[in-house]
Amino acid sequence: MNAATPGPLARHEPGTAKAWPSDLLPPPFAGGARPGLLDVLRPLVEGPKPGRDLVVLVDGLGANLLRDHRAFTPTLRRLEAQTQRIRTVAPSTTSSAMVSLHTGAAPIEHGVLGYLTYDPQTGRSLNQISGATGTDPHGWMPLPTLVGSGSRRAVQVGPSRHAASHLSDVAYRGWEFRGHGRSDRVDVVRAALRRAGADGLVHLHVDDIDHAGHRHGVDSEQWRDALAEVDALIGTLLRRLPRGTRIHLTADHGMVDTSPELTTDLADHPRLLRLIHEVSGEARALALHAVRGDGAAEELAAELEALLGERALVLRREDILASALLGPVGAEVTERVSGRIPDLLVLSRGRWSVDDFSRRPDSARQMIGVHGSLTAAESWVPLLRTEV
Repeated sequence: MNAATPGPLARHEPGTAKAWPSDLLPPPFAGGARPGLLDVLRPLVEGPKPGRDLVVLVDGLGANLLRDHRAFTPTLRRLEAQTQRIRTVAPSTTSSAMVSLHTGAAPIEHGVLGYLTYDPQTGRSLNQISGATGTDPHGWMPLPTLVGSGSRRAVQVGPSRHAASHLSDVAYRGWEFRGHGRSDRVDVVRAALRRAGADGLVHLHVDDIDHAGHRHGVDSEQWRDALAEVDALIGTLLRRLPRGTRIHLTADHGMVDTSPELTTDLADHPRLLRLIHEVSGEARALALHAVRGDGAAEELAAELEALLGERALVLRREDILASALLGPVGAEVTERVSGRIPDLLVLSRGRWSVDDFSRRPDSARQMIGVHGSLTAAESWVPLLRTEV
């Protein structure tokens, strides 16, 4: 089957409100399932063994991408026997996954529902990386983090530009931040392990692969070079970290390549724009908030289904809640989170994407590698556990 031409609706998952496409994985919480990403950090905080732990989050490294590029990863290839694949959350994007990793909570519980998440207080979408003036990160996401509720000393090592960002203030409460550049990561991690102490916990965020994928695509020399460099980084850490350090490597999401020919721009469809109040999410998991008025959301859904056909799955709000997409069916939805749930969620299939570029910066149109939906390439991530 051509990746750009998904098959027809063919599977009805238990607990979902409608037929589910066979080329999309089941919702991550369907049938009582629980995405493995939620429990990567928890045992290191709630029942830690004596000794040091380093959690490495390789942004954008899907398990399928890692499997298909073994030739570029001699270090990780050598550790394949200690590597499994686990599910990330939906939408499969950094902000939602990072908060789930650090709280152990589903998106429906913590309320970070995409790169852009709708804020019902302002009627506008809030960028979950940079935030906005006047938005208190603690009020936006008040759940405790796992580290913040524990007693283990924890140091976060991340790109220096992320210091005091909205997402850092949401996800890394309880962590002491240390910034790194590309040339000093190993030294900063070693210093962080010393600072955390003999029984400390360190988290390293590596975003090279994600950036290369967005800019050049996963089918590019630049992406493969970034993958090889990250593999070399892991190899250096294995050689230079204190003996006995346990390493836990995972990722937040995978990625697929799209193109202008495979992208539907809603700005080209005035009949749709008149029904849309605000757009949030991302191009592979586009969240739409309809204008007020009886029937507007349903009219928008029907228009989208007719326009997109088998290029995307259009979920209404009731479908989102009934499908276990954002959290377990029946989970309590607080008033804080309820208003953020969109009227419609458009999950792209194959390599298609859907966006409204009239509301996006120019850089959004230039992205090649994208993520957010429920394809295997976007949803499966690796989990490696080893010890030096």
